[in-house]
Amino acid sequence: MKITAKVSRGPQKGTTLSPHRHPDGMYVVSPSKREADYIRVADLAEVAACVRRGLGVRMSAPSVDGPRWITAQSIRFED
Repeated sequence: MKITAKVSRGPQKGTTLSPHRHPDGMYVVSPSKREADYIRVADLAEVAACVRRGLGVRMSAPSVDGPRWITAQSIRFED
């Protein structure tokens, strides 16, 4: 399964994002942008389960400056 989102505005509009893996190997899901709400998960299956429950994900791409918080509604799943 592939988890993606597209940048919707700004100079990087159309860039494909994927879940951002932090240096400790974890991904971050959250109900909001606030760091206090971050939930760290170990793998993409957990990320997908959280998105299906309505949580957003910190996502990035090599051409994008730093990870961005993306809402569950903007995230797509590909088989």
